[in-house]
Amino acid sequence: MPYCRCIFPVLLCLSGFRAIHSQPGLKVQILDRPIIVDGKIAPEEWQLADSAIGFYQLEPEKGASASRKTTVLAGQYGKNLYFAFICLLDEAGEAVARIQRRDQLDESDDIVSVLLDTYHDKRTSLLFRVNPIGTLTDAKVTDDGKNLDLFWDTEWEAHTSRTERYWIAEVRIPYESIQFKPGSEVWGVNFGRVIRANQETSWWVPVTENFRVSQGGMLTGIQPRGKPKHILRLFPYGTARYEDSDITGVHHKVRGDAGLDLQYLYGSNVVANLTANPDFATVEGDKEQVNLTPWELLFPDKRLFFQDGNEMFQTRISTFYSRRIGDMAFGGKVIGKAGKYQFNALFARTEENREGNLPAAWHNAMRIKRDILQSSIVGLTYADRITDTAYIRSLSADYVLNLGQTWKLTGQFVGSAPGSFSGHSAWFVRFARENNVYHYHLRYSNIGRNFQDNVNQTGFIPDDDRHELDSDVRYRFWINQGIKYLFLEGKNNVFWSQSGDLRSWYLTYRARMYLQNRFSLEVAYNDEYKLLEKNFYNHFYRADIGFNTDEASHAQLGYQAGRNFGRDFQLWQFFCRFQLFSRLAVSYELTRLDYEPGPSSSSTTINVLGADFFFNKDLWIRVFTQNNSVSDKYYLYGLFGWRFRPPFGAVYLIVSADRFAEPLQPENVRSDIIFLKLTYPVSVL
Repeated sequence: MPYCRCIFPVLLCLSGFRAIHSQPGLKVQILDRPIIVDGKIAPEEWQLADSAIGFYQLEPEKGASASRKTTVLAGQYGKNLYFAFICLLDEAGEAVARIQRRDQLDESDDIVSVLLDTYHDKRTSLLFRVNPIGTLTDAKVTDDGKNLDLFWDTEWEAHTSRTERYWIAEVRIPYESIQFKPGSEVWGVNFGRVIRANQETSWWVPVTENFRVSQGGMLTGIQPRGKPKHILRLFPYGTARYEDSDITGVHHKVRGDAGLDLQYLYGSNVVANLTANPDFATVEGDKEQVNLTPWELLFPDKRLFFQDGNEMFQTRISTFYSRRIGDMAFGGKVIGKAGKYQFNALFARTEENREGNLPAAWHNAMRIKRDILQSSIVGLTYADRITDTAYIRSLSADYVLNLGQTWKLTGQFVGSAPGSFSGHSAWFVRFARENNVYHYHLRYSNIGRNFQDNVNQTGFIPDDDRHELDSDVRYRFWINQGIKYLFLEGKNNVFWSQSGDLRSWYLTYRARMYLQNRFSLEVAYNDEYKLLEKNFYNHFYRADIGFNTDEASHAQLGYQAGRNFGRDFQLWQFFCRFQLFSRLAVSYELTRLDYEPGPSSSSTTINVLGADFFFNKDLWIRVFTQNNSVSDKYYLYGLFGWRFRPPFGAVYLIVSADRFAEPLQPENVRSDIIFLKLTYPVSVL
């Protein structure tokens, strides 16, 4: 390892940067050669780079210097922005790295992070993270850290290396792959590091909570070179599907499909997208779940057309939910930022769905956000759904006011049509104080009695007809003496109908203790009342015991008992995930739900066994099988994935086999599917 002997002279030469400059700033120097991104620091490549050192803990000892030294190098050459992290270790092998699936990183692994505020607006940012084995996660941060969209993807790369004394990450971010303010030489920036050995999170510029964009430093000297004003990219896809299914009545048939997404970048701050027959097929199998509530579950939209910019529609009263747009024939959108205004406008045409009794429709949505004060925003959202015989429209106004480092005031008003104003409108106001240690808020909401009928045509509204009070409190005590930390939480919610009838209360209290030997204990109590077709008084007690639950490889056993909508229940849950080998991870999940009184079919046992094998971070096999005792269902799912041009260019081969019992059927119903999908991105201009 000849490069190892070069690291410490480089650190010695660069270590004076923070001492000389009291302001949290880092200049991106123009390098004299491109960086070979291989996870190995070559002094001749990085000799012109500036550095950032002196990280500060967010937790466990807030404001204290980081326990391990981290040095960040920054430079640019041609079309690329480069960063390098040199992360010293206290003990050999202490760096934890288990997660190998892209976009799955959280604080359960050692991680380094780059947070880029490319518009320098102190509200939005792009997040790039990598762990010691080179797994990547990218995300878009909005509303000064309030929202994190992990479904945003772009092209970038990082490579890592490890020794007994440190681990290194080199990062390359093409200017073409991100949006930024034209002509600006100053961006916002922060660098983070997670150290699992002592459960430490630290940032270069101290913050009150993770991803606070407004509290970062400055990245100066930005000079994008060689980025054309116009960039046109095509994302064609093709699929082939073999199906032999008793469910659909399709036997031994092969069907093909194709579609196209087009992306046009006008300059560095405006992007237009067009799509024809976008792919609605997901390549991930869905696990069986137990839902103890009577309400619809929210699922993310993974279609490429919606991924970029979908985070802008994340408001508490959700008037636009892209999964309401089903079988699209075509669509288009434009997103970007100009001055203090950020915008996203889209349209989509859906085909008639005779099975679901849904007519063809036009769907339109528009979102505009304006920066105000230091790091706050106000926004407007319009959404509609128009058919030949009917229309639904809604208009929403919202605000996020950051009143200092920890205080926040948020609110929203929504009106919809057709219908009366009082019955088809909603609003809320919420006052909160929060950081990484504590959170408490008080919220009042008023939702019209017919509001859901309108807005759920375009958005996601679980329930309506309520005057609602909501208050949450949570606090984490870092003890570090036998007990690592103690987490306490209380959730309190009550609402009445518009006519004054008590419809619900929901009180939940939870305590979690994490020991320094990595064992954890959690207890919870819930008491709730629901007025549906009659009065229901529900409650439950829950206890969980786990080992290493703050990391990816862990085991946890939970028991829950109580009363749920007129029946007593017991719920057992067990989950474990562990690394058999460096490239092979295995997981097992057991769920057992028993109801009394009720028929035998009211009891459910679900078993899920899964395995992931990675040849490298972009070539992998995933398999899981599951059984549901209610339907005597057996499901086998296998996926082979190869991202040859990550993240968009990929080949997926999926095989699934389904067997389950159907009433009045003499034999088990079966369904076998083989699915092949290819996406090949092409840059035209």
